[in-house]
Amino acid sequence: MPDRRFPFLATLAAAAFTCTAVAQQSATITFLPPPMEGTISLGIFNGAGKMIRVLHRESPVDDFKKGENGLITKWDGLDATGQPAALGKYGARGWMVGNLAVEGVAYHGNDWIKDESPRYTRVLAVKGVGRDDVQVTLRTADGKEATLGWKLAREGPPPPENKVTAAIADGKLTVTREGESAPVLFADGEKPLACVTGSRGRVWAIVETPDGREVRAYSEEGEFLRRLSYQKGEPQPVQIVASQWSEMIFLLEESATEQRLRALALGTSDQQSETSPQSPAKSAWRVTYLKRIIKCDTFEAIAPHLGRAKAPQAQAVVKVALRENPLLGGEKREASFKVTVDADGVVLHTADDLPLARLTSAHNLKWATFVQEGAALTLFQGDGIAVEEFKIAHPENLMSFDAGEIELRAPGTKPKKPDLAPKRAKALRPGDDL
Repeated sequence: MPDRRFPFLATLAAAAFTCTAVAQQSATITFLPPPMEGTISLGIFNGAGKMIRVLHRESPVDDFKKGENGLITKWDGLDATGQPAALGKYGARGWMVGNLAVEGVAYHGNDWIKDESPRYTRVLAVKGVGRDDVQVTLRTADGKEATLGWKLAREGPPPPENKVTAAIADGKLTVTREGESAPVLFADGEKPLACVTGSRGRVWAIVETPDGREVRAYSEEGEFLRRLSYQKGEPQPVQIVASQWSEMIFLLEESATEQRLRALALGTSDQQSETSPQSPAKSAWRVTYLKRIIKCDTFEAIAPHLGRAKAPQAQAVVKVALRENPLLGGEKREASFKVTVDADGVVLHTADDLPLARLTSAHNLKWATFVQEGAALTLFQGDGIAVEEFKIAHPENLMSFDAGEIELRAPGTKPKKPDLAPKRAKALRPGDDL
């Protein structure tokens, strides 16, 4: 279908990209845009192919003057720094950018953040409040504190009053019931770090051992019941809360790269090992609640946690098959693109640095990258607090165009006329054929 924006399009199609402007200090540029809806980005490039100036960025067609031979704009002959460009020849090249259909699909690396939630950066504390609440205190990106809570109470009669208390003093854990106290014994090199009492008088403790930290359960008499061990490199327990209603504990755990809050329910009854009273009981821990904050200052740090079977690889430049441009005879083309981060979000650029479209709006971003997964194009961006994932459904909605050659020359000089005479390897001699 002919482009009705310019009725002369059919007759100019063959010469659409041959417009030339010549000037001393400025140039008038006339070009025929690709036949599609969208915005126009236009740049000036030197003879080496380096962009020296962005003339238009995401400009609507109405920003240009419409002339008999296409859209018209001007270049004042200055480069990106505001200095006069060197005399010589330059090229004006641009892109028409249609609807790329960018859609946010997921957050990664911080389970506390949703679309409308505050930007939580860290869990500061977890504690039991009253007999049926767990209270979590978090820090927000602006340095404030916020409190969230969970009701653990359930229908039915309340649990029996817990008459057991536990305390740590001078590196020793003591359990007290109805005024009678009993110490909890530890092996050499072990010491309790935190403790709390839960349902049925259970005493839960975080214990430092020569091999790392673990969580242990003791009876109200101070006898060992079971332990929860940790693998090397796994986030270690730092705070604990126990439910008064069931065999459930909340644990705040930390490592150099991750912080997590877990609720674990115990699936078996008390049963010590037959081989040793200090051996762990065979307990089945079930995670009923989990929220994590993972360090995401770089894409490489978050890549293993993006929910893929294999960690994706960041791509500095991606190749995209573009829409067919009827002005170019319907030839299918492929082009390379990249993304950059500025103060307002993520911008799509050509491989030679011409900005084409703002893909996302966000502040304080540290990085952004493309990932090509089959035919899909995915964008990830991170601010060190969370990572956002976007799908770009129609990256092919772009068409390039050539706005012609521009020559900046000194005052009074004329364009050099082309030498149309045939070239010979040596001078003519008498008898040589012409």
